[in-house]
Amino acid sequence: MSSRRIPPFDNALSQDEKVVQSFLSIIQSKLDNKLLKPKDKEREILRDAVLFPGAAIGTCVTLATFVGLRKGPRHVMKFMAKKNMIGKPIPEYHEGPILKTVGSIFDAAFASLTGLATWILFVNKKKCLDIAADIPLMEGHSHISEMLCDDFMALHGTIDPKFWKTHTDDTVVAIHQFVGNCEKRRLYQKQLKRDMGLSYEEMKNLDIDLPNRVPVDIIEQEKGRFDGTDWASVEDFEERFDDESGERQ
Repeated sequence: MSSRRIPPFDNALSQDEKVVQSFLSIIQSKLDNKLLKPKDKEREILRDAVLFPGAAIGTCVTLATFVGLRKGPRHVMKFMAKKNMIGKPIPEYHEGPILKTVGSIFDAAFASLTGLATWILFVNKKKCLDIAADIPLMEGHSHISEMLCDDFMALHGTIDPKFWKTHTDDTVVAIHQFVGNCEKRRLYQKQLKRDMGLSYEEMKNLDIDLPNRVPVDIIEQEKGRFDGTDWASVEDFEERFDDESGERQ
């Protein structure tokens, strides 16, 4: 696990922003080096979190705005004509080819911007963050966990624990939750490896996919496996097993 520390930042940034930026820099580095490529299930989870319901509402607003801009002026002019030209034939309003083309482009652009703004407005930031923070708990293989957990856990360990208790920004809370879930995933993987009877070396070098979602009570399960010993004082469960036989010492 690599060691990272929070880099210096502009003094204008708050402590929350500095911490969040330090974690975001890890993600950006992985993206720049093309190391972070979420797999199908992870992409689907993140896509649904971002798109719904914001994208559906934004699309409806875009269509309604475009139709309103294209049809609205014609109906308004007809209404005014009926009001001002009682007893006279009402003239039809027709756009010329050039005006129709230019007007359609302008209306489409304006409607798209309106829909995009609506989408952003209806994106539930907390929901997106909570879903992203829970990714390490997913069953099977998690590429995001594989690429981010080690670095996030290392950086998290350099930050005063009091910080996480006293700062309640949604992003800070999500980062803390993500790291905690990384630890749970690793704990569950170790449990599965021990249950398979693997040796210490095999446990270190073999990465296994989870057969199901990480159990909610994984920490309580592991505490119970140590026969009432001080679980919190054990840094690594693997140290309680013989390196060769995998049996309990």
